[in-house]
Amino acid sequence: MSSTNPDNTPARPEGGYAGASDEAIAFHYDVGTDFYRLWLDPRLIYSAARWRGPLDRGPMPRVSLETAQLAKLDFHLDAVRVEECKTLLDVGCGWGAVLKRALERGVERATGLTLSRDQAQHVRSQDWPGADVRLESYEVFTPDGPIDGIISIGAFEHFVRPGYEPAHRQGIYRSFFERCHGWLRKGGALSLQSICWGYVDRAYAAKAVPTYVFPDSDLPWPNEVFEAANPFFDVVYAESRAEDYALTLRAWLKALRAQKAEIVAGHGEKIFDHYEKYLRRCTYAFENNTVTLMRFVMSRRG
Repeated sequence: MSSTNPDNTPARPEGGYAGASDEAIAFHYDVGTDFYRLWLDPRLIYSAARWRGPLDRGPMPRVSLETAQLAKLDFHLDAVRVEECKTLLDVGCGWGAVLKRALERGVERATGLTLSRDQAQHVRSQDWPGADVRLESYEVFTPDGPIDGIISIGAFEHFVRPGYEPAHRQGIYRSFFERCHGWLRKGGALSLQSICWGYVDRAYAAKAVPTYVFPDSDLPWPNEVFEAANPFFDVVYAESRAEDYALTLRAWLKALRAQKAEIVAGHGEKIFDHYEKYLRRCTYAFENNTVTLMRFVMSRRG
């Protein structure tokens, strides 16, 4: 059952959320699934695709966004050894692409967490056998039993707010990994994908947080992820792939511009201008290593 309030808003942990509020999430994600459908791939995946392996060299393969997104899904599912998973948790499940792919690959029960009512409604409307979406934060989530594998893509960026002191940030991140450790069965794995700060110092980062796009959210540094996970997980694999997000953003921007007339007609010119500006600026940030994309595969300790 979902931990929701009578007004269908997510239940809040005592003292409020450590990171982005459900109102902040709604500001960005609840502008209409039909809007996102106009420029995302058919699976409605709103995170960086995986265009090739980190050791591949030479010209970039000519693959579609849809193919690269499927490669990303399978990377994370392979990372948690999906063939051994009866149960899987997706923290920050978006419109359910990981859940559906996990079920296609043999998972019996796939649970997704989101604070977006639009996303939760979409997943529920699909009526995928074995899928369960909960309108709640990881901070209040309680599983029905041990989980075989955990995936989190594009949610970690929302776990802390701008202005938090380093020790406070680290405590929040550590709490997340501690909770994941407690949910996972012995031998289980966690696969995490997150935008992280690149070659910038904290003074620059404090001024560069794009709160006009994602209110209440700040990015982690890669070292914060390693340090917070350390008591609970062994990081068995990590990759930094800013190129993956730059390519994905370019594909989204091209699709958004191609659909300008329909977007303006259905959602207004202000929405189009906001997303066009944000996608363009984010592309520049990844191309210049202000930010990067990190993927971490972690094995549960103990």
